[in-house]
Amino acid sequence: MVENRMGENGLFILLWLTIVLVGGVSVTFIALQNSPGNGKIIELTISGGFWDVYETYEYYSNGTILAKRRNSSTSIPSFVLDELMSRVSLLLEKYPDGLKLKPEESAADYFIYNLTIYNKGKPINYYWTDVSEKPPRELAYLHHLLHEISGFPFGFRNIIFYLKTDKLTVNKGETLKIYSVAVNLMQKDFHYSSPTPCSPDFKIYLQTPSGSKIELFPIGYDPGKVCVQVIQERVLKAGEAIRSEYEYKVDEEGIYVIEANFPYAEWEETKYHCVLEIPVS
Repeated sequence: MVENRMGENGLFILLWLTIVLVGGVSVTFIALQNSPGNGKIIELTISGGFWDVYETYEYYSNGTILAKRRNSSTSIPSFVLDELMSRVSLLLEKYPDGLKLKPEESAADYFIYNLTIYNKGKPINYYWTDVSEKPPRELAYLHHLLHEISGFPFGFRNIIFYLKTDKLTVNKGETLKIYSVAVNLMQKDFHYSSPTPCSPDFKIYLQTPSGSKIELFPIGYDPGKVCVQVIQERVLKAGEAIRSEYEYKVDEEGIYVIEANFPYAEWEETKYHCVLEIPVS
C-alpha cells in the first residue's frame, strides 16, 4: 500500500518543512481533552506576515477542525488524529511547561504562531515565529503536520502528505523504517498518472551523510521487474488514503535527508513534497 501528500503553501509559509528527527519515539499518549466527548484539544493562531493575516484553528477530539475567521471546517480520519496526538505528546513530554521562541532582532513581516494544547484541561502555550531560532525537533515535527492539516478549511490543500519514521533516535547499523502517507480529504476523487502500471505512487530519495543519493522503493517492490511502458491513470478516492513503507539500514554517522514527492511522475503539475532530516550517531 501507499499514500499521498501535500498541497501548495498558499498564505502560510512553512520555513521548517524540513523535519529534524532526533530523540525517542516511544510515545505515551497524554489525555488531551479539556472536556469529555468532543472537547477542544488544540488551538493554533497564525498572524502577521506581509499580508497581516490572522486566523485561529481549533482542533477537537472527534477530528473536527474549525477555521474560526472563515467559519469553515473539515474533519480528519481517526488515524491522522492519532498521528497528530502522538506528535503533540512528544512535544508535551519534552516541554511540559510550554515554550517561547523570540524572533530575531530587526526581523519584519514574519508570521507569529501561538499554539495552545489542552492537557487534562490545563492550557499549555507555545509561541514561535518563522524568523525565530531553529525550533526544537518536537515542535518542527508537530508544526509540519499542523501546517498540512490546517490548509483544508481554507481550501489551500487537497491532499495531506507526510513522512514519519518508527524511531526518532537512530544509531549507526540500525534499520530505519520510513512511512509515507497521503490522505484525500476532498469531496471528489484525486486523479493522477503513473509512468507505468508498476511504478510506485511516491518517489522517495535518501541522501547519505557522504553525499550519495539513493532512490528508495516500498517493501516488497521489485524495481528490476519488467513492466509494460504505458502510462497508467490512478485515483485516490475521496476520503481514502494510501501508505507506503520503506526500510533502510543506516551505516554512516551524520545527517540523512529523505525527500518524498507525490505523485511519482515528474510531469504532474500538482505535486506534493516533504523532507525529513534524520541524525544518526
